Amino acid sequence: MCSILILLPLAWQIKWLLVVVILLLAAYSICVRGLLLLPASLLALNINVKNELQLTCRDGAKFVAVVYADSVVTPYLTIVHFQTQQLDFVRRLLFSHVVILPDMVDAESYRQLRVWLRWGQAHQSQV
Repeated sequence: MCSILILLPLAWQIKWLLVVVILLLAAYSICVRGLLLLPASLLALNINVKNELQLTCRDGAKFVAVVYADSVVTPYLTIVHFQTQQLDFVRRLLFSHVVILPDMVDAESYRQLRVWLRWGQAHQSQV
């Protein structure tokens, strides 16, 4: 993105400002999603006793999420698309989906999550 900005016919001050903003947003995204360093970082997904998906953030906050039907569940990639009303504005902007790869969690937990996303949600909505 920064290289594209350099090629645009804009004043160098505007280019510099946009490059700095892009780099700051990239660093923030890496700290929140990649390195899980900030308090708003999502650390865990759990299925509670009420058959609900519970999100746990780094600062210890726990939220219940509603999983959308357009979540992708495959053996090699799982994308959980969810919504929760309890999140504050910043976390709601950051987290509307989570990408989970098989090597990010142990095999049994990954299998259980995929089974719950595929069949647990459908069973819950029918009851």
